[in-house]
Amino acid sequence: MVESSLPDASTAVVSVVVDADPADVFPMFTEPRGLAGWFWPAAFAAIYETDPRAGGRFAFRTAGLATGHNVAIRGIFGEVRKPRLVTYIWSWDGDSAPASRVAVRLSPSDEGGTEVVVTHSHNPTEEQRDDHLKAWHDSLSRLADHLAIG
Repeated sequence: MVESSLPDASTAVVSVVVDADPADVFPMFTEPRGLAGWFWPAAFAAIYETDPRAGGRFAFRTAGLATGHNVAIRGIFGEVRKPRLVTYIWSWDGDSAPASRVAVRLSPSDEGGTEVVVTHSHNPTEEQRDDHLKAWHDSLSRLADHLAIG
């Protein structure tokens, strides 16, 4: 079950326990093949480019033509501590809002598997925070389903 909270006006926190070890979950946030299995719905035909090291860049974009969805995220990896932590500076292409921050923490769960906690902070507005909360909730639901099948 995906859980979420809003600790302040600029931060969304979303968590889920998935049926996999942290070492198997980590590439789901850093590698194109891992991201392609869950991040956006398959119908988006997204392309994921990553350079998962401190200071490395990433870009996620949808093909747009077939689905009518044409969105892109770009940013820079901050900390990359396999298999426990990855942080990003996160920007939406075409958005003049300041970049936000994402931290993904992975830890063994007491009930087995891995607890995934995504903290999306420094959102410039409460509306953007709420949008990120919903999007991470949807994405982490897909991640849990993807790992349960895989």
